[in-house]
Amino acid sequence: MNRYVTQSRWPVLSPYLDELLDLPPQDRAARLAQLREEDAALADDLAELLARQGELEAAEFLDRPALMGSQLEAGQVMGAYTLVRELGQGGMGTVWLARRTDGRFDGEVAIKFLTTSLIGMREGEPAQGRFAREGQILARLAHPHIARMLDAGVAGVAAGSQPYLVLEYVDGTPITEYCNAKGLDARQRVTLFLDVLAAVAHAHVRLILHRDLKPSNILVTDAGEVKLLDFGIAKLLDDATGSGEATELTRQAGHAYTLNYAAPEQVQRQEVTTATDVYALGVLLYLLLGGKHPTDVDTQTHVDRLRAIVEQEPRRLSDVVPALRGDLDTILAKALKKSPAERYANAEQLADDLRRWLAFEPISARRDSALYVLSRFARRHRLAVGIGGLGLVTLIALTGLSVAEAVRADRAEQQALARRQQADDLLSYMLGDFADKLRPVGRLELLDSVGSKALDYLARYDGDGEGSKDVGARLQRAKALTVIGEVRVSKRELDAAVAPLQAALKILAADPTGDNKQVAAWRKAQGAAEFWLGHVAYTQRRFSAARESMAAYLQRCEQWLASAPDDAEALAELSYANNSLGSALLGTGELAEAEKRFRVSMDLKQRALQGQAGDNTLRAELADTMSWLGTVQAQRGQYAQVRDVLGEARTLIEQVRADAPKDALWESREALVHLYLGDALRHLGERDAAQAELRRAAELAHDLLLHDPGNSQWNSSLMATEITQAELNPPPMPRLQELLARVDALDAAEQAKNPSAALRRLPYRSRLLQLMLPHMSPAESLAALQPLQQRLADALAKRSEDLALRTALARTELSTAQALKDTGKAAEALAQCRTVNHMLEQMPQLLHVHAEVTQAWEEAQRCMKSI
Repeated sequence: MNRYVTQSRWPVLSPYLDELLDLPPQDRAARLAQLREEDAALADDLAELLARQGELEAAEFLDRPALMGSQLEAGQVMGAYTLVRELGQGGMGTVWLARRTDGRFDGEVAIKFLTTSLIGMREGEPAQGRFAREGQILARLAHPHIARMLDAGVAGVAAGSQPYLVLEYVDGTPITEYCNAKGLDARQRVTLFLDVLAAVAHAHVRLILHRDLKPSNILVTDAGEVKLLDFGIAKLLDDATGSGEATELTRQAGHAYTLNYAAPEQVQRQEVTTATDVYALGVLLYLLLGGKHPTDVDTQTHVDRLRAIVEQEPRRLSDVVPALRGDLDTILAKALKKSPAERYANAEQLADDLRRWLAFEPISARRDSALYVLSRFARRHRLAVGIGGLGLVTLIALTGLSVAEAVRADRAEQQALARRQQADDLLSYMLGDFADKLRPVGRLELLDSVGSKALDYLARYDGDGEGSKDVGARLQRAKALTVIGEVRVSKRELDAAVAPLQAALKILAADPTGDNKQVAAWRKAQGAAEFWLGHVAYTQRRFSAARESMAAYLQRCEQWLASAPDDAEALAELSYANNSLGSALLGTGELAEAEKRFRVSMDLKQRALQGQAGDNTLRAELADTMSWLGTVQAQRGQYAQVRDVLGEARTLIEQVRADAPKDALWESREALVHLYLGDALRHLGERDAAQAELRRAAELAHDLLLHDPGNSQWNSSLMATEITQAELNPPPMPRLQELLARVDALDAAEQAKNPSAALRRLPYRSRLLQLMLPHMSPAESLAALQPLQQRLADALAKRSEDLALRTALARTELSTAQALKDTGKAAEALAQCRTVNHMLEQMPQLLHVHAEVTQAWEEAQRCMKSI
């Protein structure tokens, strides 16, 4: 045969090669003989590929040392770890159980070594490169249901080196075995499966695929905690279209999967997406609920299995388990669609429908017919529907039920008294440690109902009784209350967030006692509660209150660092506290003090980076603080300095994004840096450079909104960018009207949950109207200006400290004065200018300091003299 396998031939050969490579060498000949009976040419090609694999392995053996297989043994030391026993082997490597033995802490870990024959899997790429890539992937997956990467290293040997990863050791059983052993029913299995989906969704948000989801990669501990393993073969989406070439033989490692869980596009060697993982999740859920594979591939030959995956429609779940007929059929049918475009786009969409099924709500995978919605309503509200339909019979039944409930309530009360401490511990866990697991995936709202019911109980803690002496219990209660506040902030229930946060601070009011570790934890909790109170106030544009809380947050972080001088987390938190306080000070126009805080924050981050130079989060936060400093300088009119500092910030955030090009948070940060830099260049008259920066900001904002069209923050960022572009190059009136209509749409979309957002966008309306005025007659200008002026005045009455609202009002009033003058209403125009002058003179600290305030005041002065 041809020495080199062609691209068209590879999709046919690769699945068989995967199968052969997974077999022990002594069994491969028998399998090849079976294949030869079916297709001699196929067997010849596979034999050639296996021979080439042997050549590669021999070359690798001669060229570099192999710290694998028999060379690894119990008691061998790898850096800070000592090997205990081998846990298993696979196509990609060998995994050992190890224990840390350098004295820093004691604990078991799993260490993964790369298989010798796969070192340098891609031509020209050493093993360290592959491990660096795997380590980077795992490091970005900080989720409670994903086995964490703890460390990485390279073990030295006589003639070379062997890279390895240190991973969280998970002592559990495959999810299918766990569910069967525990005898879980369908609803319990779906509930457990949601933890799997939360972990995969966390990866999907970061555009990372697992590509080999199967029971052996999803373990459940005895405590019922799900852990996903082996993201080592995960594929970044931006690598899917990479141009790097490799031999056809080595491509098999990049296409690793398990056939029974592979999606049609995987076996056909087509592009993989997040929907590829959804297919595997659908197979897994089908197995959990039905006990069988949806296409019965386990009983077929290899060829039949391939054909079934690509062509055979999965059986409906209810054909296997009739009791599950209905929405689960529909959900699984959508997850198992042959075409990726017809499946759920990602794990979160699948999870959303399963949560709806658990809550007896209409699912998105089917049309919401009136009969269907009514049936779901009846299922959720059986009691109410039953009362309406049965009348007196139901009333009698309820009477009997009430008696039974009273008996059960009495028993429950006795049990509650006996388990009071256990309940207290459970609440602390749910609203403390469990919240820490939900926070990274943005699912804190799941705790809302728990928090609402627990709030009064937690807040009643007054320090009396035996429990008051337990510092740990007090700390847990305070952390739980803080989480309730954080949850409410995330749901935009800002007023409701204040009570639990204040209750947490009441519990934490006393100075902490105990060792430095307890003191540090106490200060950290105090700072967290103060921060969220400050965040509420800042979001509501109550900047004095925000400044007070953020100053307290800063003080707690300073105390925390004092109790733990070498704590990198405390140092980073202190830098965040300075940044937060600077933001609040900026809101009240205290520019000098705000600049001081931003510079301190920058110094602290640079200090932290000295020991963590590769920490992308710190680097991105440093760029963000530079952006805040640029905002101070822009308000002073120091646009040349803005250009310099934001130029540095742009370089830094672009470096961070090069390491993680699909991270949405950092992409949004880069968009803002380009926006602010473009605006500064606009003021400096550097039009071409300004256009380039604003164009890049718009591109990034559009890209973000492709993934989350409803994200209000990204929509606002795009709106600000497009308004700034319009100020640079004024467009025709229809374009301005289109932009104004989009502001209306944003306000309408957020009116129910976040009405304060509309107040923050009022300055956008003012800027757009300024651009529209040249296209209007004086009478039309007055008709547009006066309603906006009233809205700004009303908003300022509610948010008197909001400098952006005040300057927008001043600008609008001056335009109104000009329109009044142009319509012959000189007296009213003069009165308007005097009003502006009086308002601005109430801020003497900003006159001749804040560029926009000073410019408006000077215009008011000229207006009064000219009329």
